[in-house]
Amino acid sequence: MEKFKEKFGKIRRDQWILFLLVGILLTVLVLPSSPQEKTKDDPAAETAELLAADTISDMENRLEEILSHMEGAGRVKVMITQKATGKKIVEKDTPVSERQIREEGGSESRSTSEKDQEEATVYEKDSSGSQQPYVIQETAPSVEGVLVLAEGGDNGVVVKNITDAVMALFGLEVHKIKVMKMD
Repeated sequence: MEKFKEKFGKIRRDQWILFLLVGILLTVLVLPSSPQEKTKDDPAAETAELLAADTISDMENRLEEILSHMEGAGRVKVMITQKATGKKIVEKDTPVSERQIREEGGSESRSTSEKDQEEATVYEKDSSGSQQPYVIQETAPSVEGVLVLAEGGDNGVVVKNITDAVMALFGLEVHKIKVMKMD
């Protein structure tokens, strides 16, 4: 015990406070910021996460697959850039106006009251009991540009066919599509 006092007794109070703050900081950095456990009871949430993460990669794979079957294209590699990620549109309660009119007997006395409500997000409870906004529509990420490397990328007809296919699939303008010859 005396060795402990001898070693640590020389540390000033402000140094102890500094050690304590550094310890708290390290603890905060190590602990996860939002400990949400994924449950196997909610496959819809798990599917939505997978779709959001793999949408561009999935689009690239599907485009590579279809273009590789195009006559003269040969092996194909595709890179798609996105301008914006997908968007989720949530259900909102709309403002409600309520009007009451009351008439009394022979004298016309009217009383009017209006009740307005602000727009509010609608929530739903999941299987774990937590509330999440009720999503009514999800949009896919918008594509900014497409690069296609193809073995047949030196043939003008193949380049035009690939460009036309990408334009049709993604609604892109021709200057946002580049087709090049693969090594």
